[in-house]
Amino acid sequence: MSDEQRRRGPAEGARPRAAGASAGMPDAGPGAGPAGRRGAAVRKPFGTREQKLAYPDREGYHRHWFNDEPGRIARAQEAGYTQVDDDSGRPVSMTVGVARGGGALTAYLMEIPMEWYREDMAAQEAQQQELLAQIRQGRVPGGPTGADRTAQYVPRDVGITIREERR
Repeated sequence: MSDEQRRRGPAEGARPRAAGASAGMPDAGPGAGPAGRRGAAVRKPFGTREQKLAYPDREGYHRHWFNDEPGRIARAQEAGYTQVDDDSGRPVSMTVGVARGGGALTAYLMEIPMEWYREDMAAQEAQQQELLAQIRQGRVPGGPTGADRTAQYVPRDVGITIREERR
């Protein structure tokens, strides 16, 4: 294509050629997939909003992506998560960023039975409620101890009030 043609763009009435089509291959028309087969593939416009890590749900399981950082996958397996395999039997994975060492950071899709997931979430909620109770009483975990304890201000006979908003 000449520089003049690049500046002007496609000719009037011309349609862009499908990916993989060559000058010798006719365009199969709208709705045609690769190699001119109709319905073989659905065209996904580039630049539209889409979830990069979307993967089909599995009934009765909670799925979560775990980054492959040292010890993270092993810890997930200790918690009961198992790797999700694709149709060819390989673990489902995706490059999600840059690792600390400079190489690719890979995430693996793992799943756990929904019952165990709900138990884990209830345990997390109980820990959060215990922490809030300690803060309300003026006992801040990890806060000052000993003589420094008196440096905190907690209103006498009032305690600390926390307004919670549930979504």
